[in-house]
Amino acid sequence: MSQKIGLPGWFRNVGDAGCDGGGTCVRLLDSGKQHAGRQNTGRQNTGQSDKGAHPMTDSKPAAERRLMNKAVHYLGRYTASRQRLREVLRRFAVRKLESHDNAEIARAIEAVVDDCVRLGYVDDTAFALARARSKRRGGRSALAIRRSLQEHSIDPDLVDEALAAADEDTSDGELAAALRHAARRRLGPYATRPGDESVRQRHLASLARAGFTLGISRRVMDLEDVDAAERLAGELRR
Repeated sequence: MSQKIGLPGWFRNVGDAGCDGGGTCVRLLDSGKQHAGRQNTGRQNTGQSDKGAHPMTDSKPAAERRLMNKAVHYLGRYTASRQRLREVLRRFAVRKLESHDNAEIARAIEAVVDDCVRLGYVDDTAFALARARSKRRGGRSALAIRRSLQEHSIDPDLVDEALAAADEDTSDGELAAALRHAARRRLGPYATRPGDESVRQRHLASLARAGFTLGISRRVMDLEDVDAAERLAGELRR
């Protein structure tokens, strides 16, 4: 159970956020406690009272404080790209901040996203790499991965780097992914029963829809059986 602690501004109520144990909320809370300790020390040294609030948050507009609370809650549960966090905050603003000016909300959202990036809670490079590796393990083509990351407005250069890193343990990442796709879908050499030419064409179409080229698809479909497919998969591993 998360323990509630007295934290300033947008760290309040994080204990109720329902974090999944991934560590994000812990980092957020630790950062908040460290900041609170510095602020308290500063007030003691200057003779200021703790009453009156917290300079880091009270100087921010109310909409921005609420959006940061939402960001902390969301990032405690999920890994997100800049674009994904921006979309989450926009939907939250539509539901909860309808009384605020649209221009104010737009500025607040960008400020919160920038703060989360600066503090290290949002990292598009790490997000792209994790997504690319996960999808490669699931048998996704490079085309499908690129399309997925484009939805998050990830820089194309970061996408290239993520794909290269995801394929570093194989001599042909695309062929290895096509084999995984075929195994999951019981295509070609992984089919449970022999098929005629019409079955072969359907299997080729499935690989094509997944984003694999005709050349890659034919290499998979030309394999005689599961043993041949597994031997090839082993040869591709570095």
